Order: sequence, then structure tokens, then C-alpha cells
Amino acid sequence: MRTWFGVVLNLFFCGVVTAQNLISSNLPIVLIDTQGQTIMDSPKINVQMKIIYNGANQRTRPSDAANVYQGIAGIEFRGSSSQLFPKKAYGFELRDEKGEGREVALLGMPKEEDWILFASYNEKSLLHNALAMKMARDLGMYASRTQHVEVIVNGRYEGVYLLMEKIKRVAGRLNIAKLTDRDNSGDALTGGYIFKIDKPTGSGGSIGWFSKVRSPTLNARVQYLFEYPDFDEITSAQKSYLIAKVDSAEAALNSVNFTDPQVGYRRFYDGLSFAHIFLMNEVSRNVDGYRISTFFHKDRDSKGGKIKAGPAWDYDLAFGNANYCNGNQTYGWSYLFGNVCPGDGLQVPFHWKRMLEDPSFVSELNDEYQRMRKGPWKTDKLMAHIDSLANVLQESQQRNFQRWPVLGQYIWPNPTSIPTTWMGEILELKQWLTQRLAWLDANMPGTITAVEPEVPHEISVEITPNPFTDEAHIHIHTPRPMEVLAEVFDLNGKLITTRFHYLPEQDAVIIIPIQGPSAAYILRVHTPNAVIRKPLIKH
Repeated sequence: MRTWFGVVLNLFFCGVVTAQNLISSNLPIVLIDTQGQTIMDSPKINVQMKIIYNGANQRTRPSDAANVYQGIAGIEFRGSSSQLFPKKAYGFELRDEKGEGREVALLGMPKEEDWILFASYNEKSLLHNALAMKMARDLGMYASRTQHVEVIVNGRYEGVYLLMEKIKRVAGRLNIAKLTDRDNSGDALTGGYIFKIDKPTGSGGSIGWFSKVRSPTLNARVQYLFEYPDFDEITSAQKSYLIAKVDSAEAALNSVNFTDPQVGYRRFYDGLSFAHIFLMNEVSRNVDGYRISTFFHKDRDSKGGKIKAGPAWDYDLAFGNANYCNGNQTYGWSYLFGNVCPGDGLQVPFHWKRMLEDPSFVSELNDEYQRMRKGPWKTDKLMAHIDSLANVLQESQQRNFQRWPVLGQYIWPNPTSIPTTWMGEILELKQWLTQRLAWLDANMPGTITAVEPEVPHEISVEITPNPFTDEAHIHIHTPRPMEVLAEVFDLNGKLITTRFHYLPEQDAVIIIPIQGPSAAYILRVHTPNAVIRKPLIKH
């Protein structure tokens, strides 16, 4: 039985008695008073909000003065499948007395009115999105700034949350041109726009349009959704312009001359931004990558005007935290999701697969990966960053998991191995990421290495005849229809050609012309779970 003296000691040293009694914290504290109302999915309700933070080396108490924000906020639940969890995520808008948006700089982030409190219920390290956003910013992309906070709603402690910037067209976030309902012609009509591929479950539902290019898997077409201007604010002229521009861009990417600098895809698309999203999705093995929560944006033609992929978003089910479609494996490719789960209704769009057939894109992709691995993405630097994030949460995570006792418990879609402690979750994240980076080091498109990791080979690859004269005939046996990426290198590691193939039959032949001198070459075939390497000899 605990004594009164023991309770006092616990208060003094830890600032916590039970999960519902937050005495003080080393984190900022967010207090929400709904004044008797019920928070819903939509619309937002007005609440009283206080945000308090006394600094990194000071204790912050719920009773302290609201020195970051005090006033009205419109708040609602956010998320799709995550709304099924008892710990809810929130979207909120800071408002003035008239109900208009109120821009405020929160916790060192640029001033704005729209924010997100991300819940991290089934992602038990509490770090995935904070880590991913930092990695994306290191790439040079805009990505949401983040700050861990503790949240109290109507006097009830709700746990550790991640305060995030909502993706929005505004200076300080996604800084593209503003569109009004008067911008319906000329350069003003050309930007800026934000659109996305996502589950059609938001306030706009399924309002958008379908791509004209069908995916090999399911013979399905990707659906785009309007994000900015919002579906109920975008004009007819703006809708028509954006749809026509994306249709033209996809037609160029899907054409025979797609690599031509004058008429090919780079006339419309910014290849570097697509390389960055590829790297983010593959380093994190994001099982929902490309096909869900995937954003694109386009600025005015006078400001460049190309369609860019990004910003990066939604990594709670990345870094091994998914038990479906190989999401927990440290090997294999997220962009080949359709090979692993061909029956899923949400498939990866064709863009990245097609761009991987362009040696210049592959070279650009590999250069960016090598740049990051020599700099911010060095394994020891990433491990140190995870440790620094975890160190800040040492105290607050205890309260969070008292409030939500999920450690050691299966919460959809956790993988089979479930650590029983929070530090076990941190260690698992570090081990997973270390192994994933090692696999990518050996198998990144456009790289050649002598390292052959031991991973299951789903397919067999033979070259007949070998030596060959002008064309390499690659015979592939697969257990099911799938997509593969084939690359040919010379012995100096220079990428000669790259081809993406959909193999509808179990036994197929890929013919690759080799336009080079008689010499030895190296073939690499990327499959969903492995990369197979074979020697090629040209007479």
C-alpha cells in the first residue's frame, strides 16, 4: 500500500500521481475547455484554449499564466481510420471574438491560424511523424514543424500529442501564390494549387477528378482531390485549368518520348521533388506511401509553374509500424505496393514507376540519397536525433501510457513483435531504421554494390543467350503477376538503361537493347521484396 509520504515524493520528483493528474511538465501544455459542448468530426465548435510553456529548463503547470496563447479556437476531430481510436486527433483554428481566423506564432513556429494535434495512439514510440518531418526538412522540402505537447480537455488529461502545422498555402508554410475567385485568366489562373491523392473521407468527400492513366494493377485510375483552393471555393475556370494541366502532364509522362527535355515529362513535372518523396516513402517503408496522404502543388507559371510532389505527410504507419502488405519489413519497395497487395482499391500512381525508367531521374534520385547518407541521414546522426526526441519525452510518456495503457498490446495495425515498454519501442525503431538504411544502401536504384543482402527471392531470372549480341533476353519466372524494374550498368557503375515492366504472366521475357561496346555489364532486377543481380556479356 502506498503511503502519503510516498505520494508526496512522487509529486515532488515526477510531477504525476495518476494519468489524470498532470501537476507539471517539461513540455508545453494545451488546455481545452469545450464549455459543455461535444467535439465532433465536423463542423468545428468554439472552445476556450490556453497554451502554456515556461521554457526548456523550466517546469510548466496547468495553473500557470497562458503565455503562448489564450482565447477562442474552433476545434474538430480529424483523421480517417484513426478516428476509431479512443485517443482522438484534433484540427483547430485560432479565432478572434468575431469568429475570424487569428494568426498566432505558436512555440517558435511561424504565425498562422490552422494547426493539428496529432494523437499517436497506435504509434507507440510517439516519434514517427516528428522524425519524418525533420528528415523531410533536411532534404530541403517544406515539411510541418512539430512540437510535442501534453493536452488536457475539460480538466481530463488526454496524453502526449504532436502539435503540427497544417499543410496550407501561406508564407512560412507552402509558399505558393494565392488564388482568389477573381483569378480566372492569364498568369494568375496558373497557380498556386494544392491537390492530393487520399481517402475521400474529408469534408470535401470525393470531390475531385480521376486520372486518365490506368494502373496495371486492378486497371484502376487514381483519384485526385482538391485541397487549395478548397473544393467549395475553387472556380470552374480554376478546376478546368488544373485538371487540363495534370492531364497534359500525365500524357507527357506516359508518352513514348517521355524523357525528351522539350516535350517530355520534365516540361510539366519537377523531378527533384518526386525524388524527395520517393526517398521519404522508401526510407520509412511507408505502407501508405504514394497512394494515400500524397500531396502535390503547382505555383504560377511566372514563378516556375511545374507540378511538384509534396509536402511529405502522415508517417504514423511507416518505420515498420504496419502488419499488412509487408509494411513491417526492412527490405523491399513501397512503390511496388501493387505487387504485394494487388487487390487493394488504393494503388500507387504510375508516376514514380515511369520516372524510374529515365536514367537522368534515377541518377538524380541516387545523388540525393548519397548526399543525405553522407550528411543528415547518416545512421549515427539519425540515431542521435531519435535519442534527443526520446530524452525530452522520458517523463511525459509515462503519463501518456497511464492514460492509454497500450504498451505490449496489439493495436491495429501493429506488427507481430510488440515491445512491452516505451524504451522497447524506441529501441525497435532504431534497429528497424538501421536495417532499412543498410538495405537501401545496397539496393537503391542507380547504385551498384558488391553487397547482396540475404532476402527472399520471389522470382527467378535467367539471361539466354548470354553472351548476347544486341539485345539481352531476360527470362523471368514469377509466382504471380507483378511489376519489376530492370537496370543495366557497365562495370564502372554507370547506369546504361532502365526499364519498368508489368509482368502479367508467370513466365515472361523482357528484351532490353544494350547500346554500348562489346563488354561485360551488370543486370539488376528490382522486385517487391528483393533485388536480383546477374552478369551480362555482350559480344
